[in-house]
Amino acid sequence: MRSDGLNIPKIFKRHRILGAAILISVTIAACGPAPLGTSWPAISKLDDSQNIAVAFGTHVVLLDPTTGKPVQLRNSEGQMRVDEAGNPLGWVLKDNETPAQFYSAPILLDDDTLLAPSYDKKLFEVDAASGRVENPAGTPIDGHIVANVTLSDDLIFAGYSDRNLAAFNRSDLSKRWTFETGHGVWSAPLLQDGTLYFPSLDHFLYAVDAESGQQRWKLDLDGAATSSPAYANDRLYVGSFARKIFEISMEGEILSEFNTEDWVWGTPAIVDDVLYAADVGGNVYALNISEGLTLRWKAAKVAARAIRMTPLVHEDYVVVASRDHRIYWLNLEDGSVIADRTRELQGEILTDILLIEPDSERDISEPLVVVGTLAPQELVVAFTLESGERQWTYVQQ
Repeated sequence: MRSDGLNIPKIFKRHRILGAAILISVTIAACGPAPLGTSWPAISKLDDSQNIAVAFGTHVVLLDPTTGKPVQLRNSEGQMRVDEAGNPLGWVLKDNETPAQFYSAPILLDDDTLLAPSYDKKLFEVDAASGRVENPAGTPIDGHIVANVTLSDDLIFAGYSDRNLAAFNRSDLSKRWTFETGHGVWSAPLLQDGTLYFPSLDHFLYAVDAESGQQRWKLDLDGAATSSPAYANDRLYVGSFARKIFEISMEGEILSEFNTEDWVWGTPAIVDDVLYAADVGGNVYALNISEGLTLRWKAAKVAARAIRMTPLVHEDYVVVASRDHRIYWLNLEDGSVIADRTRELQGEILTDILLIEPDSERDISEPLVVVGTLAPQELVVAFTLESGERQWTYVQQ
């Protein structure tokens, strides 16, 4: 087993706070592909319907954002489908239909087809209306996928957890090209003006031509990185395990950097020329980006454990979720924690935070905050943005 510059004992001594999630990432980065012993849910919001796609373990489910229940299946005439006992059938795929393990969120290939990338080196196509798997054996690929994928008009871009990034044709899932990296790619690549930007656990940020797979440049980030870059004002913004957030030109030059207290795992959020980010030490930062990276405010030790994912910034709030089982609402202006809004769940929160917008047709009267946890009895939970009131809970079936 090669460490390739990763001092594994030292890393774990400093960062036991990360537990299984970091254990998996460093092990795979150092040793190549290995079976994952810990699963976590991945969630995504699909199109204008705001239906929520959830992948967890060997299951994929499509949830109604109003009720948190599986979307009801209907036949070609729009009639609700029922089982032999007359019970409504919901949109749920189980391991007997797709014998695979999922860590990345399903995504719509087109209006009729959902793509479910698996850790088992396969891509599954699912009919979006019926929930029927169109290729039950899966389309074989060369690597394990744990990150979300990115789409262009004609291509699918997927990073492999051990090393490399590949492009596939959307029409038939055939491989277009493979780009080699030194270690795993644990984030969805950012596609901007025909170029893919993505970091790797090998410490580099890469810029690659989306059509040809040819490298345009690469930049050393001084540490592994697990998040997609954010884009604003012709700049890239990315955090790394070097305890830094970087501002980078589109030509691959570091323009400025900001030192954080701990590793930055998630993609920064950028709203109105302010960057919001969190680190695995439980700290949250707001940085002005109009002239370099300057501190606007810092909320120290908001959470007792790691804040892994991107902060949700909406209206007057910054919402973050942690491995300490809690969701925190912060004031947008100064980062102060709104104490009576903090909500505790039964499991660690490792998923992206989704925002469900009000929708009169679906009887959603106010914005909802949706998270996924490691607890099957609270796999996905929705709260109101304004009051933090729990709206629904999805229990793994």
